[in-house]
Amino acid sequence: MRSDARRNRARLIEVAAAAFRDEGLDVGVDEIARRAEVGVATLYRHFPAKTDLILAVTQVVIDDLDHAATDALQRPERVLSDFLGAAMRVQCRNRGFLDALARHDLPGDVRDELGRRTVAILEPVVDAAKRAGTFRPELDATDLLVIVRMLGVVSAAPQRRSLEPYLATLLRGLSP
Repeated sequence: MRSDARRNRARLIEVAAAAFRDEGLDVGVDEIARRAEVGVATLYRHFPAKTDLILAVTQVVIDDLDHAATDALQRPERVLSDFLGAAMRVQCRNRGFLDALARHDLPGDVRDELGRRTVAILEPVVDAAKRAGTFRPELDATDLLVIVRMLGVVSAAPQRRSLEPYLATLLRGLSP
């Protein structure tokens, strides 16, 4: 891919992420192209269907979770708390997009693939947390995915107080 095409693709994803986060998934592709300062044909060259653009933005969020997991694994004794704190921040930053994505009808195989990729990211976190004694032995990466989704709900709650007490309560419940 030429450098200008890479820049256009990155710009489209960035603009789409902001639009989806702020306005939901109903933002038109024409509007996204206009905000990215590219033609609609350029958008369609990179993303033939709007679902392709939604998936590209989703991949960026999953990449953020992957980076959070990698960073958390640097401190094995705190891997679970560091990861869940970072996951909560990722979800807070992307709350509007994630809410809209949850209501969007993605094909089942696409949702399954996103779930598999996310579980693969979570498996090393679970393994390290179990070795550190901070994660119940009967739970696995799929359970941690459910817990991350639970934190997403907390991140969407009205901000009456800090989210940290929720995280602390959750961590106590996950300890063996």
